[in-house]
Amino acid sequence: MKIYIVGPLFSEAEEKQRKYEGERIRHILDLNHVDYELFNPVDMPFNSKEDVTSSEIALADVQRLNEAEAVFFDLSTEDSGSCVALGMMMEKLANGKKLKLYPVIHDIRLKRNSLGGLESSCGFNSMVVGILKGNKITIYSSFEEALQAFLHDHGWADLRLERIEDVAVEQSYSCYQSFDNDENGFQNDAYGLSMEEYKKFVERCVMDSKGIDLPDWKVPQTTYMLMENDHPVGIFKLRHYLNEALRNGAGHIGYGIVKKYRGKGYATMGLALMIQEAKKIIREDEIYFSVHKDNPASLKAQMKNGAWIDHEDDEQYFTRIALNGEGKKHV
Repeated sequence: MKIYIVGPLFSEAEEKQRKYEGERIRHILDLNHVDYELFNPVDMPFNSKEDVTSSEIALADVQRLNEAEAVFFDLSTEDSGSCVALGMMMEKLANGKKLKLYPVIHDIRLKRNSLGGLESSCGFNSMVVGILKGNKITIYSSFEEALQAFLHDHGWADLRLERIEDVAVEQSYSCYQSFDNDENGFQNDAYGLSMEEYKKFVERCVMDSKGIDLPDWKVPQTTYMLMENDHPVGIFKLRHYLNEALRNGAGHIGYGIVKKYRGKGYATMGLALMIQEAKKIIREDEIYFSVHKDNPASLKAQMKNGAWIDHEDDEQYFTRIALNGEGKKHV
């Protein structure tokens, strides 16, 4: 997929916004293993040249716009170049090109005025608003809103990890209670707890992450919720280092995905995020895992993140992922 970001670059704030948009899109598409090219004007080499001509800028923009399959527009300032690009894309749509447009107008007046029957904010060019509405193209009030629509259109997930204590307790409680006591090796330490008991469990998780009052057999462990938008879809546990029992057993990371989200790649994406967290904490050269042999989906998620099978027993595979990216290859 080829994606283009259109927007002005006349101030430090606009430059910062374009960079943020590019980083945000790349992060999500990389997480979803999407094959893509992202064209962002702020990254183009000629933006650092003092002698760049208008023709050079125009040719570069036109070339990439001609190739684009999805375009994000920041139309908030009525930047003339952005409006020209919009016109080009509208013509391509009219000529039958398969193209998705995500125009953004950061103006609270647009929403306010719509309540009174107006279609645009005061002083905003009605031609721009009219051509979009006339072609049934949604106008978004923020880049994030447009981004979520883009992800929804393509079935991609916007995931992040949050520490359990930073998630609304009702949400994390519901997530934990959706798991059985033991599901393919994922131990649900909050199984069957009441809400009051669960609140104390969360407090204990925070203490565990700080290594406070741990029994001799236990190591510091941080518990994360895998979040999609504002709801948890999985639980991930990161042990900061290994004792002998963990080294020959569960390893550094344990995880579980809520049942209704399984089979959609959430474990693979969650592990990718978890590995980035592990790099900040783990001092070993490799991340240790174990996976039940009757759970091939979990093994596949690990292998997609670079794991190999180090050894096995009758019930489990014991896998490894190299933190330096130079792991062995499973044969």
